[in-house]
Amino acid sequence: MTKADKKTIVLNWPRFGPYHLARLEATGRRFVREGWRVVGLEVARTDSVYAWDVADGADSFERVTLFEGNYHSRSRKEIARAVGDALDRIDPDAVATVGWSFIPARAALAWACRTGRTSVVLSESKRDDARRYWIKEAIKRRIVRRFDAALVGGAPHAEYAAELGIPDDRIFLGHNAVDNDYFAAGAAEARRNRDALRAEFGLPKRFFLCIGRFVPVKNLDRLLDAYAAYRRASSAPWPLVLCGGGELEAELREQADRLGLEGLIWPGFIQYPHLPNYYGLASAFILPSVKDSWGLVVNEAMASGLPVLVSRTVGCRYDLVEDGANGLLFDPFDVADIARAMREMSDRSDDQRAAMGRRSAEIIAEWGPERFAEGLWNAVQAANRKT
Repeated sequence: MTKADKKTIVLNWPRFGPYHLARLEATGRRFVREGWRVVGLEVARTDSVYAWDVADGADSFERVTLFEGNYHSRSRKEIARAVGDALDRIDPDAVATVGWSFIPARAALAWACRTGRTSVVLSESKRDDARRYWIKEAIKRRIVRRFDAALVGGAPHAEYAAELGIPDDRIFLGHNAVDNDYFAAGAAEARRNRDALRAEFGLPKRFFLCIGRFVPVKNLDRLLDAYAAYRRASSAPWPLVLCGGGELEAELREQADRLGLEGLIWPGFIQYPHLPNYYGLASAFILPSVKDSWGLVVNEAMASGLPVLVSRTVGCRYDLVEDGANGLLFDPFDVADIARAMREMSDRSDDQRAAMGRRSAEIIAEWGPERFAEGLWNAVQAANRKT
């Protein structure tokens, strides 16, 4: 088969972070077995939301970047034109694009509809992510039903995609994946070197770990209140390590001071190469969000072999968290319930928590980048079979 004979799929994101590259590499490996060419199309190298370092790499796919610099510095018209022009040049047989509200997504969908090519939406939206208004939902349905198939996060995301007009037999799971092997290996290495790394990073023997942006939906203010209650109720409370940064950092630090909180550690934003060290040294992971369509940090923690404490409103909990088996669920609006989950976890024995961590690793093994690639392959094939 010559290069000209190969079919091509383009995967389009505003920018590539480590998660996107892991999915693209797996897609490249999967699709090349079928004689396909895989192209990753990113609009820009950076954005104003995530502080990741620029992520390089493209071993199993071709990488196309439209703009250097910040995605959010470009106008809507400029982005839409650049995406359309790039697709004209690449001339793919199928396009997979994240969501339906991003300008690159709408531009890619418009191109696919105009040229009669297959389109797949990559979605992590679920119905209860926000208050839904019938007018907006009607407009959304008109957009979403134009896609030929969908690759979504999990069960509630599949239900919402069907509600918006994608037929059930063209909806597949696996969109939200991280590089499980990277986190498992890195966490294991950190545990082998725990004494040196604890000294290097200033981390205690046991601690709760929370990683995320310091923004309202992450619910860190209630987490601090809950942590204060937990410390009052526990005879040997664990420290809480809060990794991240954002608009609420000053307010959160002021709140911690008002509460007189001891045991808090603020390492700042942790770049990808250092994340496995924090997961590997932690005793349990907690994600208290009041709104989180999925919560990829839970994937990372589970791949690292940790028990997880997860808010009942976090999207991944439906598919990844078995309450009492690999983690504990709690009501993110109830400070007492968050504190209860923290105390219940720290009161368990090391052996019990280790068993929960092993169960986390077993569950997440089925939700890695390979599942993303297989789900996307199935979505493309199902789209091509539509009548």
